[in-house]
Order: sequence, then C-alpha cells, then structure tokens
Amino acid sequence: MTDPTADPRNPDDAPDLRQRERLRGDVRRVERALRHGAVALLVAILALGVALFAGWRAIDNGRAIEARLGTGSAERDPGVAAPPRNGDPAAAEALARLDPLVTRIDQLDTRLARTEARLEAPERSIARVEAAHLVDLGSRRLALDHDVAGAIVLFDAADQRLAAHGDAAALRIRAQLAHDLAALRAASPPDVHAIGARLASAESTVRELPMLGAIRSQYVPSAASAAPEGGASRAWHQFTTSLQDLVSVRRVSDASVRLVSVEEIGVRRRHLQTLLFAARLAALRADEVEYAADVGDASDWLARYFDANDPRTRAVSAELAALAASPVAVALPDVSGSLRALRGNTP
Repeated sequence: MTDPTADPRNPDDAPDLRQRERLRGDVRRVERALRHGAVALLVAILALGVALFAGWRAIDNGRAIEARLGTGSAERDPGVAAPPRNGDPAAAEALARLDPLVTRIDQLDTRLARTEARLEAPERSIARVEAAHLVDLGSRRLALDHDVAGAIVLFDAADQRLAAHGDAAALRIRAQLAHDLAALRAASPPDVHAIGARLASAESTVRELPMLGAIRSQYVPSAASAAPEGGASRAWHQFTTSLQDLVSVRRVSDASVRLVSVEEIGVRRRHLQTLLFAARLAALRADEVEYAADVGDASDWLARYFDANDPRTRAVSAELAALAASPVAVALPDVSGSLRALRGNTP
C-alpha cells in the first residue's frame, strides 16, 4: 500500500516512498519466517509425541511378553508353582496358545541342522576334490622331478584345504596327510649342487692332464741313481749308465704304443670333458642310471688314454671314484596313502 498523501510525481516524496516499500518487504519476510518456524515446531512436537507413544507401547508390550514367558517357564518347571489361570480368561487363552511354541522351536532347530548339513555336503565334496588334485600333483612332482620341497608344499596346501571341515572322514584323511608329510620332511635329498661343482672342477683339470702317446717338447730323463764316491767305482757307474741309456724299451699300455697327433689329443680330451658334463646334467636331473654310466665311462676313458703316473691324473681318478659312490637321487618315501584316502572316501 502507498501513502495517499504522497505524490509519486513529486521529487521530494520519492525517497519516502522507497523507504516505505523496503520496510513493507522486510515485514513480509519476517512474517514468512515466523510462519515457517511455527510449522517446523509443530511438526517436531508431533514427531516427539509419536516417538513417546511408540516407546510407551514397546515398553508395555515387552512387559506383557516377559509376564507371559515367566508364566510359561513356571508352568514347564515342576519346581515352580504356576499362577492360577482363572483370574483372567483372556490371559489364560493367550498362554494356552503359547504352549506349543517350545515344540515348534525344537522342530525348527532340527530342520535347521538338517539344512546346514545338506548345504555343507557339496562344499565338503569340492574341498575333497581340490585336495585330491593337490596331492596328485605333489605325487607326480615327487616321482618325475624328485622335488621333495614342492611335494611338501602341495601336500600342506591339501591339508589346509580340509582344515575347515571337522567330519570323521576329513579327520581320517588329515591324519594320513600328516603321516605322509612327516615322511617327506624326513627324506634328506643329496647335495646335488656340491656334486656338480666337483664334476666341474674335474672337468677343468682335464685340460692340463698329460696324455699317453703325446709328443713331448722337452726330454725329461728318468731319475738317476746316486753315483758312488770312489774313483774306479764312479767311473764304472758312469760307463754302465751310459750303456743303459743308449737303448730303453718300455711298454706302458696299448694306447701309448703309437704317437698321437695334436688333433687326436684334443678330441680325446674333449670327449672326457663331455662325459663329465653329461654326468653333471644327470646329477641335476637326479637320474641315477645315467649318472653312474657317465661317471664310469669317464673313469675308463681316463685310465685308457691319460698318464696314470701323473699325480694330477691319479687325483682326478680318485675324485671320480668318490663321485661314483655318491647318490644323486633321494630315497623317495611312499606317499600314496593320502591319494587313496581322498579317492576312496565319498561325502
């Protein structure tokens, strides 16, 4: 509303009109805020009233249920005197309807146990199949690769897979797995790496071993006996020694009857090194038959074509004899009982 005495066309009355309009706008905003606040307060009061009513009803219902349960337990316990039911017919009827509740709860417990057993049966079957696959893989690694450590890891994984199930069949299988794991841990594998290092050392020594039939670049006379000190005896010793050195006939072996060329020397030396390298590979594969054959062939080749009077040749020959007696494969235990137990039990 505008002031009827104010003239909008009068320049002096224009500021008063704007001031009045602003005041009216402020009053309208205050009135709107008050209305919104009143509505919000009314809604809060209604919500509080509903919450109080719901709480009161819940407390009242809880007390009624506790009273009924107390009455029912007193009726089921012969040592507790039951209150008379003739006081309130409605309460007596309500309590009578609650009497079959215990029987129904027992029936529900039985059905729940049966349902859980049916649900766990497929899970037990899956766990047993997975454990059988793990044990089968561990047995194959043990038989083919002689990998005792890998077999222990796989058998232990199978045992952990069955640890969540406590039925009688699972306990029997886990007992067999524990027995086989103890046998695997008791098996001590040989030090194949040390055997390979000894064979590699012998292989490197072969490059310097003297060979029979090789042409020597420098003559090395045999060890001469000590000459006597007397004049005539000393002269006679020198004379006889000179006669003996004129001709020397000595047969060492069939391999040294003829001289061999440098190429043949290289071939023989390389063949011996190849035999020692093959023995190393057989040791890493834990192949007892191939290892024994390669070491035996290397010892025979060394005795046939190399000078046995040289100390280095005798040292290599003794090392090969010791290596021939060294096992390269572990004595594998029988762990087939776990797989038989897993495949022979059904859920």
